[in-house]
Amino acid sequence: MTLQEVCEKLNLSESSIKTNFARTQKTLLKKSIKLTKIKEGKDISYEIEYLNDNRAMTLYEEMKQDIVLNNESIGFPSWEFLVFLTIITTPMMVFRGSYKDFLNYVQLNDSDSNIKYLKEALQALVDKDIINYMIDKTDNNYFVATIYRKVEEDMKIGIGMIKECKKLQEKYKKKSFVPLLKTWLGVQMLIENQPYTVNDIIAITGLSEYAVKESHKILKDSEIYKSSRAYKSINCCLGMRTELNGFYNQSNLRQI
Repeated sequence: MTLQEVCEKLNLSESSIKTNFARTQKTLLKKSIKLTKIKEGKDISYEIEYLNDNRAMTLYEEMKQDIVLNNESIGFPSWEFLVFLTIITTPMMVFRGSYKDFLNYVQLNDSDSNIKYLKEALQALVDKDIINYMIDKTDNNYFVATIYRKVEEDMKIGIGMIKECKKLQEKYKKKSFVPLLKTWLGVQMLIENQPYTVNDIIAITGLSEYAVKESHKILKDSEIYKSSRAYKSINCCLGMRTELNGFYNQSNLRQI
């Protein structure tokens, strides 16, 4: 990480790191934050390690109420979306642990294939300048991943939305809650400019037509929202109009 990124992440002044690094490092250690300076020739970079991140046992038990998402992130492929969502859910928006720890945290099988998908998703988010991802130099099974400060806060969702989609995933025996959540978020984004079409949801979420239609039906059947067709005339359908269920959408389920 650069000096500027460290200062933004830890709310420090550049002078406190430049002129009083040892003192700043000692102060941070009292807060369970390890700051390391890395010199490579004339270049200097920094590494932040959270010694106690206080995260819950699983993603679905986190107490954090607001989760930051931007319009771009909703369109991420499923694995990238899940990894992004998981990192921003953890305290301080930092995940530290092994690849198996990560998969256990999101309650996925820690198989070799899932570890491969996880690593690919992490690297894809790095390539998009969304996260900083560092593999532990002493054990390449461990890593630290954190969201860059420059990721803008375009919208917020509540942890309750994730929990509700997890319940629906289990009820309808689906492989993942991600399509449900992405469809729900897509509808929330489109509702201000009704009517909208299935293709509009596809464009925002990056899901297949089948996944959108299936998730849309489950969300409607579960009374997350009501949806009906909007007609210009008897033979001309403009798309869909949706009315959100106040119970499920009030403050984005922040009280659940």
